[in-house]
Amino acid sequence: MRRIAICDDEPAQAELLRGLVNDWARDRREPSEIRLFPSGDAFWFCWEQDKAWDALLLDIQMSGTDGLDLCRQLRAAGSRLPVVFVTGLAGHMAEGFELDAVHYLVKPASRDKIYLCLDKAIQREGREPFILLECADGQAARVLLSEIALIESSGHRTLVTLAGGDTLEARAGFKELCGKLPQGDFVQCHRCYLAGLRHIYRLGRDSLILDGGKAVPVSRNRFLEVNAAFVNFYRQEG
Repeated sequence: MRRIAICDDEPAQAELLRGLVNDWARDRREPSEIRLFPSGDAFWFCWEQDKAWDALLLDIQMSGTDGLDLCRQLRAAGSRLPVVFVTGLAGHMAEGFELDAVHYLVKPASRDKIYLCLDKAIQREGREPFILLECADGQAARVLLSEIALIESSGHRTLVTLAGGDTLEARAGFKELCGKLPQGDFVQCHRCYLAGLRHIYRLGRDSLILDGGKAVPVSRNRFLEVNAAFVNFYRQEG
């Protein structure tokens, strides 16, 4: 069953969208649960407890957390939830697409456009997860989780090394950034290092070697944990 959320603080608009989504679900033979949220804060609270949503139709201009801020929060948390902005404001289109929106519709949205957007949203479900990394220079980078080879705490800096060898400096602290990543794909091998398991080429008792040849220290009291995570990761991959 598909689960589609509609977040709009105007009840009449929300009900109109619900009707169009119901029509789409019937015509596409996609049994769907459709739920309305009156604010960005309401959806965020729900999403923190239950992340199993297939699409979000999102208004921008709402009291409290607006649609753009809600989408930023989702992306910063690593969510790849397909978002369709449905709004009366045409002036935020560029920001919407920067947040990897499926589409940006100006009210009133037509049936054909809603159908097209929901079709695209469902097609995007299989995309690889990513994190929106806020960099120390004020820019933001969309980084695939599978591309992160190493996160390092270096003095007051948090460095992110990617599979190709490029390094980004994150604005977030080491502990904060590590907390946003899935445990099954990464392991903390030292108090200052978190390694991407898919990028570990060789593991020794006091160090590990990444695919690019970089040596990373392994704390003595963390070796068993790192070794177990390394073995389990490749058992699951196989």
